[in-house]
Amino acid sequence: VGKVKCAKLSGSVGAGFICTEGMKVSIAEMQLHSPAKVNLMLSVHGKRADGFHELTSLVVALAFGDDLRVRLASTSADQLKCSDPSVPTGADNLILKAAELFRQRVGRAIFFEFDLEKRIPMGAGLGGGSSNASTALVAMNALSGDALTREVLLELAAELGSDCPFFIDPKPALMRGRGEVIEVLDASQAERLRGLRIALFRPAFSINTAWAYGQLAAAAPSSYESEPEAAARLELLSETCAGLPSALLYNSFEAAVGQKYLAIPSLLDSLRERSVPCLMSGSGSCCFALLERSSISTSQLKELCQNALGPTAFWVETEIC
Repeated sequence: VGKVKCAKLSGSVGAGFICTEGMKVSIAEMQLHSPAKVNLMLSVHGKRADGFHELTSLVVALAFGDDLRVRLASTSADQLKCSDPSVPTGADNLILKAAELFRQRVGRAIFFEFDLEKRIPMGAGLGGGSSNASTALVAMNALSGDALTREVLLELAAELGSDCPFFIDPKPALMRGRGEVIEVLDASQAERLRGLRIALFRPAFSINTAWAYGQLAAAAPSSYESEPEAAARLELLSETCAGLPSALLYNSFEAAVGQKYLAIPSLLDSLRERSVPCLMSGSGSCCFALLERSSISTSQLKELCQNALGPTAFWVETEIC
């Protein structure tokens, strides 16, 4: 058919190459943004019969995140390279697990090369590994001619991890069940959140998610919150005309994690005394503050965080996508 010129597009999902005549053509490489997330609200209700926990969470993706380049491999093996040497690149990496799961579902001996530009810290409660895996699924599907439907991609993501389905199409959403049930916010609510400025800050240590859930289970039932209590808090979002109500910010993990990692509640309490809306994200260790609602300047906030967590503490200013 002759040569076809193509233009490269980038984005969180659906990026690729599009023919200049408007026709979709096969592609061999994609680069996608793999966003971090924060839980604006995370209410854990209790342990389920399958060993997972039932939860309700309001989740948003951030402009801050990793970049993942994916290409078709010329060999019969997947390859993963990462800019951060501390990130394991063996078979236990969720990206490679996603590749194996994808290959099994499509029933084709198709392999991929992955180059990960890593910025999201591990063990931070920002969903970095889950985001990478789901972004890889989206890219592999596009490189394979959209072999799988969105519904199947969501199923595969749920097999990889509880919060992986959110990252298949990371719009502001409510997560329920063990995290696999996604309810996208309506357009008006999502628009109120979009562009809100957030500061991320984190001590120089990670928190194991399984350990954090174990702490909740050990302190049951007082460590859990009922679903009606979570629903009542979420009503604040519907009742507010603009922005994000500070009273919505809640995380079931914060108290349990704080009993061991004292630096986190100490800093958050200090910020709240200064009327800075803040919260720990996920199971930690990363926390965030809403900059638009803060009573102090961003430079003052950064100084307080570094004084509490040390000069090498992680700090990023970003916004909700």
